[in-house]
Amino acid sequence: MKEKYIRIAGKLINDSFPLLKNKKISFFVFRFRFYAMSVWVPGFIRFIIMSSRTSTFNEDVITGILAHELCHQERYLKLGMLKYIWFALGFITSRKLQSVEEKATDRLTIEKGYGRQLYELSKIQFLDKKHERINEFYLSLEEIRSYSESIGKW
Repeated sequence: MKEKYIRIAGKLINDSFPLLKNKKISFFVFRFRFYAMSVWVPGFIRFIIMSSRTSTFNEDVITGILAHELCHQERYLKLGMLKYIWFALGFITSRKLQSVEEKATDRLTIEKGYGRQLYELSKIQFLDKKHERINEFYLSLEEIRSYSESIGKW
């Protein structure tokens, strides 16, 4: 599965993430409650952890996950090291900041042209009992479609 994630992420980076083209992003696959998580340890490593629970998802859903996670990486890069460290501390401690970040990342995912894939992912995520506590952090299905349509990316 890891090779599939790397292949899809590579295509996404080449097509839509010019800021990440020369950045090394490591991928890990674990049994994980969330579908994926994106982290940057400044000066050390950028990585995306994919849950082994995603192994049965189709390529559109995987694309939605990876586009969202790569948008996080792009946002982190734009913050720079010092701002990212402050952001990371706030993200860990503030549900409000988590919601702001996830919704902004969903909007960026849509702006890059991956609204339909994000929508397919969200159809699964909003039904998943393991995500009930965090679903409020993300755009709803209606918000994804509405925003996608409003900017001509549906």
